[in-house]
Amino acid sequence: MKKKGSIISLILILGLTPLSASLFEELDKAPEGAHKGQMFLGAVIGMGIPFGDMISHEEKFLKGEIYPFEDIDTAKELLVTHLSYDYGINFEYMPIDYVGAKTKLKRVIVVQRTLFGSNYKNWNEPIFESFLLTAGPSFHLTNRKMWDITLSPLLGYFTGKYTATPIASELIDGYSGSRKRDVSGVVYGIDLSFVAYFSGGLYISAGIEWTTYPMSFSPGFNLTIEDKTYMDGKNSGSLQTGNLVFSAGYAFDN
Repeated sequence: MKKKGSIISLILILGLTPLSASLFEELDKAPEGAHKGQMFLGAVIGMGIPFGDMISHEEKFLKGEIYPFEDIDTAKELLVTHLSYDYGINFEYMPIDYVGAKTKLKRVIVVQRTLFGSNYKNWNEPIFESFLLTAGPSFHLTNRKMWDITLSPLLGYFTGKYTATPIASELIDGYSGSRKRDVSGVVYGIDLSFVAYFSGGLYISAGIEWTTYPMSFSPGFNLTIEDKTYMDGKNSGSLQTGNLVFSAGYAFDN
């Protein structure tokens, strides 16, 4: 049995040696940078600040509202802030030098958080959750260099859920109406990034991404707090995000 095990071990070593040598040889290759026939596959993550009509509607609807902390006999104005983040994968193929075709598939979340201060309880709830698929050209500044700057217009489609004023529904008396709506539609934006290429095909990038999500709600929201009406009876608006984005992955030839 020992002899049989030794023979199997020898076969495995002999079989894996060329594979290991090939792997280390690949890792030792100098960075090729962006060029015709290059493909990029990686993971992407972003975080930033949402803005636009929908954020303004949230803040306007809550303006002047007071939440009492009855257990400590005090009250605070219901101020909120918003944060956007996303994560997913991207792929790009360059049919010619300096120009590629890029696509992204991402999960997008926008959260709302109270600003009562560090000495008080705070609430944190999602107002927008969606899946996003975009595609478009990607323009590269350099060719076969260790660094690059890319500009990528984005056009795509999103589908998800919008939950209006999720925190107010829990904290404010006299609040009424349905808050959740399914949303979907065309999305557009732009991505500007700096890219660095390393030995073995590894690349990392950092940049900024602006995205706009036009939304229409059917039926429109019927939310009220006393004499205030959410969105003033409108049934459409837009949500925009400005995110810092980071990506890392592998570059390989066609």
